[in-house]
Amino acid sequence: MLPLGESHTAAVLLGRTRARTLAALHDTATTGELARRLRISPASASQHVHAPAAANLARSHRVGSQVLHTLTPLGEALLRGRLSSDGSVT
Repeated sequence: MLPLGESHTAAVLLGRTRARTLAALHDTATTGELARRLRISPASASQHVHAPAAANLARSHRVGSQVLHTLTPLGEALLRGRLSSDGSVT
């Protein structure tokens, strides 16, 4: 899992569970894989990735019968503490 940035910005903005969800997306994952990484149910994993996806921090798309989740560049920058005060990636 990616470590949260020194300021823990993601945890402050999203809450610890959703920040953990983003951190668990260090590699693209299906909902089931994400659930295993977080040790939660697939339904909970799906719920926890929904808000970050709505905020353009993660992307979810269906491939056949599975949904794949991945970080966006913005989500990765937030996790690594690389966002400037104007919201741009540094």
